[in-house]
Amino acid sequence: MNLRYSIILPFILVALISCNNGDNARSHGSIRLGDSASIVTENDSQYLKDIVTDFNSRMPESTEEKDTATTPAPQQPKDTALATTAATQPATQQEAAKPAPETPAAQPQGEGLTVAFKDVSIFIPGLSVKTYRKQNQERANGASYQLTGGKLNGNHIKIVSGNVTRISQHYQTVVTIKNDLGTLPLDALSNTTEWQALPGSKGTYTISGLDGRHLQYSKASPAQIRKALGRAVRAHRMSKRKEKEWLNSIARVRAVNQPPLSVTLRSVIWKIEGKDARGRNFQKQVRVDLPI
Repeated sequence: MNLRYSIILPFILVALISCNNGDNARSHGSIRLGDSASIVTENDSQYLKDIVTDFNSRMPESTEEKDTATTPAPQQPKDTALATTAATQPATQQEAAKPAPETPAAQPQGEGLTVAFKDVSIFIPGLSVKTYRKQNQERANGASYQLTGGKLNGNHIKIVSGNVTRISQHYQTVVTIKNDLGTLPLDALSNTTEWQALPGSKGTYTISGLDGRHLQYSKASPAQIRKALGRAVRAHRMSKRKEKEWLNSIARVRAVNQPPLSVTLRSVIWKIEGKDARGRNFQKQVRVDLPI
């Protein structure tokens, strides 16, 4: 009730003023903006509160959008959905989705090493190897063998099946001492090379860089050579007398490729890279160890 009267009261006062005679009007004069005498001041706090809801500038999330996002789209028949997807994809994406064409199969001719992985099969002619454990090449990403016959340098890796993009090679060399006392590898003087791509075309890659003139090795001083030989002798549990004999046999040796020392190829690894039938990258490795 008090609120109602406080709202109506100004209008009653205005009406009373307007109803006064001309003398009263002349005495009070007209109402002027900015005149402090015409401003109604309210001191009661209950009438100073807002009676309207504050404006919230952050709009609430639309429930319609939520329903649209969570409602599953009607499923199309598989054939229709595939056709629609293929039609809407850009031509470049469709071409990228297609698996790369496989390299024509080169059937093995004669004796040699055949390694048949799931995604690729290779053949190296003229090699005879042995293995000391059963290897499931269909599930494995690598295979290892020990060479028993045939040559590596100048030979070829032929792709029997699979899409191969590159074959890389690296190898390990070791310094070996061979004299009347026997043959002994100096493992402390071994060296492993970086990966190097093999030249190839039309599914045939040439194995190169494995001849004696091009083999990479670790250089060592005479003191380092003697230290490596001493470690090798002790690793074989030889007597002190034998160790002295071995050390005396290299008394005049100044380099790792000076007799009775030589640089020997110990193992070769080929890394085969390509794409499977689904266009996914694969990597396989084949290792061949050489007897010393």
